[in-house]
Amino acid sequence: MTTATLRVSTSLSEARTAPRKGLFARIYDALIEARMRRAMREIALHRHLVPDHILKSAGAQATPTKDGAVPSTR
Repeated sequence: MTTATLRVSTSLSEARTAPRKGLFARIYDALIEARMRRAMREIALHRHLVPDHILKSAGAQATPTKDGAVPSTR
C-alpha cells in the first residue's frame, strides 16, 4: 500500500474561493500583452532614428509591464 502527500501553500478553502477570470477576459489580457510586446519591438527597431538626448529628456524607460513610462501617455 502506498501513501501520497500533497503540500499546498494555501488552504484548500482559499483556493476554491479565489476568483478566476473568465475566458474572454483572459483572451483580452493576452491580446493586450501581445500588442504591447509588438509595440516594444517596433520601438526598439526604430530607436536608432531618435537622438539619445531626446530619449533621455523624454524619459523613455518603458517596458511591457510599465507602460505608463511611455512619453506619449503622460
